[in-house]
Amino acid sequence: MTFLAPWALAIAGAAAAGVVLLHLVAQQRPAAYLLPTTRFIPDKRTLVSRAATRPRDLLLLLLRVLLLLAAGAAFARPVLTPSRGTMARVVVLDRSRAVANMGDAIARARDAVSPAVPTTLIVFDSIPVVVPVAATTFDSLARVPRSGADGSLSAALIAARREAVLLADASDSVRLVVISPFARSAIDSATPRLRAQWPGGIQVEHVALRADSGTTSWRLERPLPADDPLGPAVFAQRNSTSGRATRLIRRVPSALDSAFARDGGTVVRWDSTAAAHPTALAVSAGSDVIVAALGKHDVAPGYSRARWADGTPAATEVSIGAGCIRDVGIALPFAGDLPLHAPFQRIVRMLLAPCGLTVAEVPADSAGLARLSGNGASVVAGALRNTAERSTPLSAWLLALAMLLGIAELAVRARATGEAT
Repeated sequence: MTFLAPWALAIAGAAAAGVVLLHLVAQQRPAAYLLPTTRFIPDKRTLVSRAATRPRDLLLLLLRVLLLLAAGAAFARPVLTPSRGTMARVVVLDRSRAVANMGDAIARARDAVSPAVPTTLIVFDSIPVVVPVAATTFDSLARVPRSGADGSLSAALIAARREAVLLADASDSVRLVVISPFARSAIDSATPRLRAQWPGGIQVEHVALRADSGTTSWRLERPLPADDPLGPAVFAQRNSTSGRATRLIRRVPSALDSAFARDGGTVVRWDSTAAAHPTALAVSAGSDVIVAALGKHDVAPGYSRARWADGTPAATEVSIGAGCIRDVGIALPFAGDLPLHAPFQRIVRMLLAPCGLTVAEVPADSAGLARLSGNGASVVAGALRNTAERSTPLSAWLLALAMLLGIAELAVRARATGEAT
């Protein structure tokens, strides 16, 4: 058992010692003598104080001491500490679109899990999910297709820290294993700060980074006008005569558009490229972010391909047959140099690229990976356990005991007072 506020217990002990000292100062009535002048003595009790070698009213003293100790122990917040093993492990598995071979990544995760070591498995792309570790866990993961979303190491580190805190209650050390290709798109500005909050090293397991899928060339089905703000971003694709075609429309998709998507085509509905009342807005897609005077339109429900700064979808995608229909709610200004900015052009190409086309990922730099790994492989559980102590019903029971002792003390004191009277 440990106490989160031991100072309260110390104060209670000092108060109990003070009560014992007070009971050593005994009060008693002096002896009575028959004298003719007793009629001049006031008709009330006369008490004198004297030091005693042993306390009087032992039952009352015991109740008062127990009352103080029980109340002090309750406010000291006792926590029952379970028996601990040697080591626990948190395994973080990347299943984002950046992973080249999910079979190899799952095999690495299987090797990192030991039946003798308590292990928590976290599978992540843009969202981390805690997966219970069982005999059939990895066979089930092998049957699940790779995610089409980008990875987020920041989200994975947050989930890993939370699960490690829970494991620290029953272990002496916790090891964090991250299995990922460590694409640059998975690392954002929050990743270094979150890594600094992990009080130890991280075991980094590299898997192959996915390259482009098949043919990367694609084109728009119809050329764009010369003054279209999307033109500079898709100039190369606009002039291409080979590769998969993307149908860009500025209206509600028709039955012909649905049939085109069902046959494996990509239909992108981008209603307006002219913002009527542009305001300063931020939009992100992948690892690119732009802040400009933009317009905002509602989009149809679906898988989010781009988001506004408040987290609402700026572009969604819905699979239909062998293809997909994409809805973009970003209204662009006709004036300005936004179409010439590289992040904007990359976002436009991402939103107009055919469904399922994998853009080549870029690996994170070696210096960043060295900082991510750090020194050492395990974390002393005490560094995590300080924030993991949970309240127990023991405090409430001790407070209830203190109340019962208080009631008993009042009853015993009232009885002693009545007998003395």
